[in-house]
Amino acid sequence: MDARAKVDDSLLTSLLVEGMRRLCQGDFTYRMPRNMLRDTEDTAAFLVNAIAEELERILRSVHHQELQLTAAIEEFSQAFTRVASGDFSVQVKRDFSGDSNDVLAFLVNQTVLELGSLVNERLRQADEEREHLELLIQERTAELRLLATKDPLTGLLNRRHFFQLAEEECARCGRYDRPIAVVMLDLDYFKKINDNHGHAIGDEALRLTAAAICKELRQQDIICRYGGEEFVVLMPETDAQRGYEVQERIRAGIAQIDLRDGDQGVPLRVSIGVTQWHPPESIEHTIERADANMYQAKSAGRNRVIMTP
Repeated sequence: MDARAKVDDSLLTSLLVEGMRRLCQGDFTYRMPRNMLRDTEDTAAFLVNAIAEELERILRSVHHQELQLTAAIEEFSQAFTRVASGDFSVQVKRDFSGDSNDVLAFLVNQTVLELGSLVNERLRQADEEREHLELLIQERTAELRLLATKDPLTGLLNRRHFFQLAEEECARCGRYDRPIAVVMLDLDYFKKINDNHGHAIGDEALRLTAAAICKELRQQDIICRYGGEEFVVLMPETDAQRGYEVQERIRAGIAQIDLRDGDQGVPLRVSIGVTQWHPPESIEHTIERADANMYQAKSAGRNRVIMTP
C-alpha cells in the first residue's frame, strides 16, 4: 500500500513537472489529456489545465489592455494634434467603464473644453481690442483729414483746401459758361479788438463772423478763412451783382452780432470786396481783384461793400 502511494506520488510529480515545463516555455495553449477517472494522472491533468487556463486568461486580459492602451495613446495623440492646430471641438471617445483609460479620456476632454473656453475668451478680447483700435484709427484719420482741410478755430475750409475746390468749380463753370462771384471779407479794427479785449474775444469775434457769413450762403458756396481776419467766398452760378446783394445782407448781419466783453459791448464791422471771375484768368487773380475792392471799402470808411464786375 505504501509502495503504491509512492508510485502515485512519483507519477503525479512527474506529470506536474512536465505540464509546468510546457507552461514555463510559454505554451499556454497546452492542455494535458484527462481520463476522467479522478486518479493520480487525471488529477495532475486537471491541475495543469486549470493553471494553463488561468494563465491564458491573464495573458488575454493583459494583451487586451495593451491593445486598449495603444489605441488610447493613438487617439490621445490625434486629439492633441487637432488641439495644437486650433480645433477645440475634439472629444476623445469614452467607454464609461471607469478604468484608467476612461478616466484619462475624461480628463483630456475636460482639459480640451477648458482650453477652448480660454482661447475663445482671448480671441473675443483680441477682437474687441482690434475693433477698438480700428475705431480709434478711424477717429484719428477723420481728425487728421479735418485738420488737413478745415480751420480749427472757425470750422471753415482752410486756404489750401479752398483752392482745391475753387479750381474744380472754376473748371466746371468755365466749361458751361456759368458765372462765379468771388468775395473778400475783412473784419474792421480787428487788431484793436485783440488789443483792447484780448485774444479770446478776438477768437470769438472770428467764430461769430464765420457763422454769420455761412448763414447767408448756399450749400454749394465755398468759404474759407483766408488768413487772420480775412475770409474768401466763392459763389458758383452767381454774378457780381447778385453776389453784392448777398454780401450786403452779410454785412448787415455781422453788424447785428451781440459780442460782449463782460458788460462792455464789442461792435463788429466788416469791409467787403466783390467781383466776378472771368475765364481764363486764374482764381488767384480774381481774389486779388476782390481784395482790391475790399481795400477800397476800407478807404471809403469801412463797414461797406464795394463791387466791380
